[in-house]
Amino acid sequence: MHDDRRERDKYPHASLAEQIGGELAALRRSPPVIALLLAIVGGWLILTVTRPQPLRVGEIRTGDCLYIHALDADTNSQTGRPIGSDGAVISALFRGGAERAGCDASHSHEVADAWVLEDSLTAAYPGQAELTVRERDRCEAAFEAYVGRPSDGSTLEYTVAIPPPFAWADGARAAACLVANRDGSFLSGHAAGSGR
Repeated sequence: MHDDRRERDKYPHASLAEQIGGELAALRRSPPVIALLLAIVGGWLILTVTRPQPLRVGEIRTGDCLYIHALDADTNSQTGRPIGSDGAVISALFRGGAERAGCDASHSHEVADAWVLEDSLTAAYPGQAELTVRERDRCEAAFEAYVGRPSDGSTLEYTVAIPPPFAWADGARAAACLVANRDGSFLSGHAAGSGR
């Protein structure tokens, strides 16, 4: 009688657990491969754990030092603003958030004040110019209290970071008063209480 089964079907198959066990046994016999795998997994874990998590506008607090990735930041030109224009900074803050930075290290902005706007979630967008004018006095007062002098004549300036239209449409109602160097360069020390 002829057996129509293929040759390999005549023998029992290893279970998935047995197959994995066999692969692990083969791996144990190869220390360089184990070292390489551990290095890859370890490197991935370190990068994942140490990567700064972006802070959303509603998460920033007075006194935070930030690095905001403005798309028009100009680090190659003496006439440009390395931290970016106000509009690009506000857009970047509301789109992607900001990284927390050390206040004694290089950073683009500090938060003099952060608050929630009183507008309801269903309110029509009043316009960026109107919102900025409406919140400017609060930011000016926050700047003076934070820095220790008024903005007039200061080497520092403030930016009223209010939601742009796209953020407003998504329900953003947080605002912040950001302090930066007037010349658009990065801050290298704490602006708080500096009297600059």
